[in-house]
Amino acid sequence: MRNRITLAILISIFYCSTIQAQTKHQKDSTAKQIQHVMDSLHDYCYVCTNHEHLIIKPPYTKRFVKELPFLITSGLTFAGGFLAAAVNKTEPYTREQLLNNTPDINSINRFDRSSALNWSPSIARTSDYILFSISVLPALFLSENHTSRDITTLLIMYAEVFTLNYGLTNIAKFTANRPRPYVYNPDTTKVSMGTRSGGGSRQSFFSGHTSQTAAATFFFAKAISDYHPTLKPGVKLGLWIFAASVPAANGYFRVKAGKHFPTDVITGYIAGAATGFLIPELHRTKKSKEQKNNLNMGILPTENGGMQMQFMYRF
Repeated sequence: MRNRITLAILISIFYCSTIQAQTKHQKDSTAKQIQHVMDSLHDYCYVCTNHEHLIIKPPYTKRFVKELPFLITSGLTFAGGFLAAAVNKTEPYTREQLLNNTPDINSINRFDRSSALNWSPSIARTSDYILFSISVLPALFLSENHTSRDITTLLIMYAEVFTLNYGLTNIAKFTANRPRPYVYNPDTTKVSMGTRSGGGSRQSFFSGHTSQTAAATFFFAKAISDYHPTLKPGVKLGLWIFAASVPAANGYFRVKAGKHFPTDVITGYIAGAATGFLIPELHRTKKSKEQKNNLNMGILPTENGGMQMQFMYRF
């Protein structure tokens, strides 16, 4: 009898120990599952609200079938720019024309007329530096882990932005054949006759420097915003101020340098900004668009080992 009682006690102790071990294992397994869920929903990000980057699928499509129309359109537009230059028969003003029949500054519309006598080679060089610097802006995607994962997709889109914008700019330039402001400047001590009659003197409309700068900055801001749906408000505001102000400043420099009229840079700004914004927007996946204005729910562990639900609504 005593042996049976002892055996029963031992069995009870073994059973309780097994139950405790299983319970502990289940708790550890549950904690790991919760952690996995949390890691699948969030990632550390220094530019996102609360340093939490909501992990979503890449916002842009990678399917070649959907990419093909963009490649064809941008490629044809790029080729169209060269074709427009090849078939253009308008020649720059000759020295004789400028000496005997100087273009009348009063023929310029009132809004643009005041910029006709501007001339500054140093400011023109500054605008060149800005253009070259901003053109490589997408290289910064490599420095951010959320965009570096899709660097191939982003570079393909940027190539589409560049070729489309370049083609549109050249088509406009060689169709309008608008004389640059310095052509109207009769002061040969400032603007040489060779410059006034040189190549490119009738390619004022619209500003390629402004359009390409706007295309690059707006594309960069748009891509960063799409990859970071929970971007800090201050960071997002600063990002878009940067995107808007840099091409505006470069456009201002082009006017002060005597290279373009105000309407040239305004049109270039609009064309470049639209291209830089719309190309990534048109690449957005359906799910990415839905997630932009959607309620997101996450399961997170609490300090006492329990669970809590986290809701986030993005506007």
